[in-house]
Amino acid sequence: MSQISQHPEPIQLTAFVDGELSHGEAQAIQQHLSDCHACTLRVLSDTQLKAATARASQRFVPPPAALQRLASQLAPQETTRSSRRLSSYSWAWAAAAAVFILAVWLLGWRQMKQTNNLTAELLDQHLAVLSTGAVPEVISSDRHTVKPWFQGKLPFSFNLPETLPPDTTLKGGDLTFLDGQPAALLLFTIQKHQVSVFVTQQPGISVLRLPANQSGFAIKSASTRDLRVTAISDVNPAELERLVAALVAVQSPA
Repeated sequence: MSQISQHPEPIQLTAFVDGELSHGEAQAIQQHLSDCHACTLRVLSDTQLKAATARASQRFVPPPAALQRLASQLAPQETTRSSRRLSSYSWAWAAAAAVFILAVWLLGWRQMKQTNNLTAELLDQHLAVLSTGAVPEVISSDRHTVKPWFQGKLPFSFNLPETLPPDTTLKGGDLTFLDGQPAALLLFTIQKHQVSVFVTQQPGISVLRLPANQSGFAIKSASTRDLRVTAISDVNPAELERLVAALVAVQSPA
């Protein structure tokens, strides 16, 4: 298959994501994706699903050494032979304490894992935007053009400010997914820096504390009662924060 005159079949796109096509077939798919936004979104969705499945398959098993240290910290200091004979009541409390501490530890570990995954997802999508072949579905600096384009495409609505911070320009927007949720991807420039802004519904990433930066890119996030606004760029963090604040200010009040 050296050429694709129509949309590839879903099974072909899945094979492309899994790296199962021949070199010629993969090149033909890649050429088609450079001109077809719909198929590009399908490939992006399949790639994200594959990554999410791989993450979900991971299971955390506490190392034996860690459990041994935990048990030793809960065990009382044994000074005499008689003190080693704990009553069943004492052991029950010790076991309950161990379960509680381990549960808190696992909860913190899982939240950290989820935060790391989301941060990586933000970075991946922003780098995709920076690639030369990435063209948004709606290209406009007019908020009255960009906002209506999203109507009916998302399970929520949002507002765009009439006035943006200095040296900030709206470039357009697109549909995407973030943390498994449908999201509006808004593209801005601050001076010559590209900015990706993700607008999602409040449940989900709002419970996570994202890092202030990742791999040289600043990350800013804020929320209203219903929405979450998350931005990533290599621009000065203060300028990125002003853009996020301007977007949050025109949404529904908290």
